[in-house]
Amino acid sequence: MNKRYRRPVWAAVLCSLFAVSCDSGDIFEKDKTADGGVAVRGTFELLNPEVFPQQYDLIFGVFAADGTSALSSVNVLKPADGEKVQLSIDNVPDEARSVRFSLINSGRQVVHTFFEYDLDDDRTSDVDLPAVQIDLLEYDRIQRMVFQQYNCISCHQGTSGAGGLLLTEGDSYRSLVGVPATHSNKPRVEPSDPDGSFLLDVLTAEGAVAYPHTGLVTRSEDINLLRVWIEKGCPQN
Repeated sequence: MNKRYRRPVWAAVLCSLFAVSCDSGDIFEKDKTADGGVAVRGTFELLNPEVFPQQYDLIFGVFAADGTSALSSVNVLKPADGEKVQLSIDNVPDEARSVRFSLINSGRQVVHTFFEYDLDDDRTSDVDLPAVQIDLLEYDRIQRMVFQQYNCISCHQGTSGAGGLLLTEGDSYRSLVGVPATHSNKPRVEPSDPDGSFLLDVLTAEGAVAYPHTGLVTRSEDINLLRVWIEKGCPQN
């Protein structure tokens, strides 16, 4: 709260007697409005950097309530091996209600969020986030960036799904990993064996199934995300 100090009464009287302009003498503390707003800072360790995005932007940004695009953000660059990333956003808008570590598309819309932290409505000082590990290979990224973004779930949902495969959230992992494929002697996904996983055949090889799936996943980065996930043993984190 701003503090106000007043000159003694006699000083005000002298000012009026000599008909000269007199400074009010008000002194205000520096607050977040005067210095341009508060800052949000964070330190992040990025795990599995081999799937660092190339065709999407990775950002550290502040968002309004339910916002899908950042009010203010900084792009995250791929760090050197083992290097932690230190990020800061200055002059955070008053309407910001969260800070996120997210992937965005070319339209600057969020397609996946790795980390989110709620901001207080009334911020009077800078916000220093706790140190955070970001796993770039988390399974939820595959769920959202592949199965949902490319609308695979339109055919693979419900009680059985096409070919008995369910790709809806909460169902996809157990319907894929170690499960025999309907149209192949390979399993749908064989942990640590991308070439032995029918899922990659379906997405990359012509004629793997009657209904063509090649070209459905249009970004090579998302195919690589699946391949690295399988190579790493299909972690379900």
